[in-house]
Amino acid sequence: MTLESDIEAARERASDTQVLYREVCALLFFRYGETPTANRLYQLVRKGSMSAPAKALRDFWGEVRDKTRVDVGRPDLPPEVAAAAGDLAAQLWRLSNDAASAALDVFRQDAQSEIATARDEARERETQRLDARQQAEQAAHDAAALRAQIGGLDARIVELQTANAMLTAQLAASKQETAAGIAALADARRDFADELAKLRRAHEQNEQRLAAAEKRALLEIESERAVAQRLRKELQASHERAATLEAESRAQRDGLRDELAATKAELATSNARHALSGAQLAEKDALLAERAATADLLRQRIETMSRKLDAARTPKTSTHPTRRSREKNASQGRTTTDFAGASFVKRGTSTRK
Repeated sequence: MTLESDIEAARERASDTQVLYREVCALLFFRYGETPTANRLYQLVRKGSMSAPAKALRDFWGEVRDKTRVDVGRPDLPPEVAAAAGDLAAQLWRLSNDAASAALDVFRQDAQSEIATARDEARERETQRLDARQQAEQAAHDAAALRAQIGGLDARIVELQTANAMLTAQLAASKQETAAGIAALADARRDFADELAKLRRAHEQNEQRLAAAEKRALLEIESERAVAQRLRKELQASHERAATLEAESRAQRDGLRDELAATKAELATSNARHALSGAQLAEKDALLAERAATADLLRQRIETMSRKLDAARTPKTSTHPTRRSREKNASQGRTTTDFAGASFVKRGTSTRK
């Protein structure tokens, strides 16, 4: 087994830092024959503060002294031997204490230099960490931009692929149309040659006709010139008549505008009169309804009174007088009713008018 494997096994057994350092001291001193120092212990263990290995080293040497101390206080030894043994033990203690102090000073110097170096390394690593963080943030930003750009490029690629497919289909269709057009052009050229021959023959005939038509046209031009002069004169006369009619229409329009204004004023006046008449008509309708109710009430009273009078005037022993009285009462009742109705109708008629 190696020293590193023994230290790893000691790490697993001891959870306390001081116990671990003391076990490492025992391994170095007893198993590997190496005098332990604080600097060496810290390099091997790398745990706790810088004072932990020094304290563990002092405790280790104390335990070793306690275990290796020889008790010379026996009564069978001479006093000189006991004194020499005590002086030897004291001298060994001083030597070991001096060696431990020297080792501690060396460890302190090494520790201070290592602390300074570690601080410099920590500052450098902090600077590197900040630089790395900035680079990571910049890389993340660049990655996000690249992802967005890649997404846009992917969409553009899909769009271009779609456009390419469409253009390919259009190119195939165009090729077919071109072939059909070439065939149609060949047919058209043959037809055109035939038509051109026909047109040449027709042109020759038309030239002959044109010569005859030119002669006729010259004659017609002369006649048309005479007609045009006559039309110019008629047009001038029509312009003059149109100016006269326009002046007359303007005068009529002004007169109609004035009449329209007067009509609007009269319409406003008639509307006001109509509103007033409507209000008066509403008042008369209300009065008519009131008088109709009064007439109905009076008619009912008259009929009641007529029935009472007929009942009072009719004798029980005579038949003819009774008939006469009934006819008289009926005629009186009709006269009263007709009078009331005629009066009512007359009022209604006058009110409505």
